[in-house]
Amino acid sequence: MSFADLKGQDSAVSFLKSAISNNRLSHAYIFSGPDGVGKRLTAINFAKALNCEKASSYEGCEMCPSCKKINESSHPDISIISPQKEGGSIKIEDVRQIIKDIYLKPFEARKKVYIIDGAQDMKHEAANALLKTLEEPPADSILILITENLKALFHTIVSRSQVVRFFPLKLKEIEGILTKEYLLDGTPAHILAHLSGGRLGEAMRFKDDDIFTKRASLMKSISSRPLNLDFDNVRKEDFRLYLNILLSWYRDILNMKVGLEDYMLVNIDKKDIISNEARRMSFEYLEDVISNIVSTFTYLDRNVNQKLAMSVLGIKINRGS
Repeated sequence: MSFADLKGQDSAVSFLKSAISNNRLSHAYIFSGPDGVGKRLTAINFAKALNCEKASSYEGCEMCPSCKKINESSHPDISIISPQKEGGSIKIEDVRQIIKDIYLKPFEARKKVYIIDGAQDMKHEAANALLKTLEEPPADSILILITENLKALFHTIVSRSQVVRFFPLKLKEIEGILTKEYLLDGTPAHILAHLSGGRLGEAMRFKDDDIFTKRASLMKSISSRPLNLDFDNVRKEDFRLYLNILLSWYRDILNMKVGLEDYMLVNIDKKDIISNEARRMSFEYLEDVISNIVSTFTYLDRNVNQKLAMSVLGIKINRGS
């Protein structure tokens, strides 16, 4: 995959290609934006463009030994550091390894590239150690920090780096990509685009994760009275997906109740059921349910027992239903 294959981030790509063509490279970059919009892919493609042996348009050719090694994660001068597990952090040991290596001459590359993915999760000691490197950067190395939350980084790190911002795609753009390039029908593409929140990577994860089977199962639970949310056999990594589907459902009902246009609905294929529920449910109840679902996302961020959090949510949704 090259710069040309990245979707919806033309401004960021243009900026980086211009930096290469004008030889105005920063020693450190921060790629900031939501998860799933292409920050990591852009960082890898930037590394290829910086070191491609045949590049003439300031992007990787995908064919030379350097590009192939980067694609295979086997290039000795390109390193990607990320938390070892979900909810983990970038540790001081990770940064120390960068510091140990960064001042050595490259084995093959013109520019050594260090990509720190999840930089917002750096421990304070790790951030302080990295700051010293930013104060005295080597000429033949580039650091790329990838973050979903720019405010979580030390101000002193941000001030010594070039910030490149990434943005969600328009929902119609994602719908078009899913329809034209992945041959999805209109309704599935519509649902995936809306659930993704403008993040193409998220839409692709949903597509590959059999979301429609899981959605059908959840819809069956939602339609029962009282609501029967059984998450005993749900994988840990699927809880957020189910929460997203629940949130989309109750927001659809609220949107229908306030009279928004049909195209604003996520679950457009369930329009008749949504219309009936909108007549049955009160504004107060819907606002309360939506608030409880959003709060449950926060609880999961705090590593509470996921099944317990979902069970409590089910109890709250049943109140007043």
